[in-house]
Amino acid sequence: KAELLPGAAKVLNALPFPRYYLDFECIQFAIPAWSGTRPYDQLPFQWSCHIESEGQAMKHREFLDTTGDDPRRAFSEALLAVCGEAGPIIVYNQAFEKRIIRELAGTFADLRTPLLALNERIVDLLPIVKQYYYHPDMQGSWSIKRVLPCLVPGLRYSDLGEVQEGTQAQQAYFDLIGDALEESTAERLRQDLLAYCELDTRAMIEIVRKLSGCG
Repeated sequence: KAELLPGAAKVLNALPFPRYYLDFECIQFAIPAWSGTRPYDQLPFQWSCHIESEGQAMKHREFLDTTGDDPRRAFSEALLAVCGEAGPIIVYNQAFEKRIIRELAGTFADLRTPLLALNERIVDLLPIVKQYYYHPDMQGSWSIKRVLPCLVPGLRYSDLGEVQEGTQAQQAYFDLIGDALEESTAERLRQDLLAYCELDTRAMIEIVRKLSGCG
């Protein structure tokens, strides 16, 4: 039997608009692929962001660079352009996104101030879910992949294509920048990557809606 403790709705409904639901994908190379990087650095290559404004249709923006060039500058600039200067940035397990943003700020001195300002706006959904919700099917895990099918049974990572979890996302990106795939295969894999990251942010929207009493 699921348990939803009182209080979640009050916390989540207090979040102002616009709300930005954000997720990153990163890769780690054993042998550095780009100048200024080290073995096993967490290097971001993709993000998904859903933007929720009060009384307006949800917007989705995304970034994915599969050219094989260092994507971090374009990743940062596109992220700053989409996230603006106000509104909570909702993530699931903030340590990851905050660390990546700090590292980007350390790499690009001219973007340091606006990037670090993003971290000041981050709201972590994970501890909120952990405090207020539990379902036996989660089997003691509050990962978004365990929480989502319990709260929103019709939305499952297992329904995606070749990319259903983070390790597969890394492998897909590695294959795409290797330039050895047929065009049709590469495009299918690219779309699978986009769908996976998009589901990460859509999942957060649906979790917030359920816990705040909106669905």
